[in-house]
Amino acid sequence: MLGENCFNPTPSIPARLRLRNGDMICEAAKNLLSEGAVILPEHVATLVSRFDLDNAEELLLHLLPLATTIAQPPISEFYVGAAGLSTTGAIVLGGNLEWPGAHLGMTLHGEGFVAIRAFQLGLSLTHVAVSQAGPCGHCRQCLAEFATANDLLVIDPLGHRLKLSDLFPWAFTPQDLEMGGADPSAHSEITLHGAPATVAAPLTHAIRHAHAPYSGVKAAVAFEAGGQIVTGGVIESVAFNPTIQPVMSALVELVARGIAPTQIQKAWLAQISGPVDYTAPTQALLATFGTAPLCVIEAT
Repeated sequence: MLGENCFNPTPSIPARLRLRNGDMICEAAKNLLSEGAVILPEHVATLVSRFDLDNAEELLLHLLPLATTIAQPPISEFYVGAAGLSTTGAIVLGGNLEWPGAHLGMTLHGEGFVAIRAFQLGLSLTHVAVSQAGPCGHCRQCLAEFATANDLLVIDPLGHRLKLSDLFPWAFTPQDLEMGGADPSAHSEITLHGAPATVAAPLTHAIRHAHAPYSGVKAAVAFEAGGQIVTGGVIESVAFNPTIQPVMSALVELVARGIAPTQIQKAWLAQISGPVDYTAPTQALLATFGTAPLCVIEAT
């Protein structure tokens, strides 16, 4: 049965959740949701107080149905929502993403969506809330890449409250290579050559904050879509796979802003020359959405 595992949940947590009107909480939170699937710290505090919740952790669990509305799984039709609490008190929502016409390796999971979005916003997570289905092995490896992973708490409405290290013992992490995990505050000085003025600044920001300590190939993608420029940088994994490609990272921001991938009009890929090349997979995924041209920009 879904939800059965070797971990013992705390019964008082689901009992507490049943005392509150979750639909009402989600509706109130929806009205406070900022562009980009984020609830600001002051709005988190407002919701906790208004609905007499114990803390932001309890709010996180109530918001899972709202997070599920972000999910786009046309292949599996299995909707997964996830919610993350950051060190600043902000809450980030996300859902799983699937792309018909692309291979399944391009799928993004709900937990990955939240981790990527938080990283893009310069936030570090303290909690990730998931539904009854616990994080898969792919997600556990993805989450283990981040600098705050050792203290990350994974919670669910069943009453589980576990450290990532409890769910992922004897993990292969950046520390095994004596390296630091992905840190949203870290950046490198990188210059783009030939980037148009409309995307130069955001694309430069994205590639400078990309996480690529293993290959050294920092890369970022920018989209022009829905009258906006959205970007995303690569987030490498110490295990190589599940590395988050820059096009996947950019799609997270696109969906978080409520823009459909079919609205992509132009795309740019900036990357440092090295043993990895994101051109072909970026073109392949873009082709499933339409005919948006891809311009490749040199970065040094």
